[in-house]
Amino acid sequence: MDVVIRMARPREAAIVHRILMEAYAPYRGKVVPPLKVFDSTPTSIALDIRSRRHGHALAWLGGTPVGTVRCTPGRNGEGQRRWTLSRLAVLPEYRGEGIGAALMRWMEERARQMGVVELRGQVRTALPFLVRFYQCLGYQVLGFQSKPGYPRYLTIIGKRLR
Repeated sequence: MDVVIRMARPREAAIVHRILMEAYAPYRGKVVPPLKVFDSTPTSIALDIRSRRHGHALAWLGGTPVGTVRCTPGRNGEGQRRWTLSRLAVLPEYRGEGIGAALMRWMEERARQMGVVELRGQVRTALPFLVRFYQCLGYQVLGFQSKPGYPRYLTIIGKRLR
């Protein structure tokens, strides 16, 4: 069965939220500092989509929504278009089927079509298997982010598109 990916509509915010909560549930209370994804609500996601602050792609398998990734548009230091991709999530029962990679490739192609020159992301350093996942997709580790009490808790990844 083929995966169909498209941008979510505001009325689909509850679907995005459900996927996020189910996919990130195993990390609740186990990753520090706590993941901000748990602060999101269907209302906040719908507002993000409507305001275009963030876009959310949805992956569908046979009419069932199974994955999502968030895109935040911005600019790099040279003023060129850069997107930050975050909150990649695939329902646990669909993991290992290439859906996460398909979402990332779809976003990459969409970014190229829109003149974006760079993709960035932040991955929890405590989850090295996720860093390896992105490296397999051509992303490079660019550095780390710290905050008081949490040294190098985020690994910054990136990929040039041009």
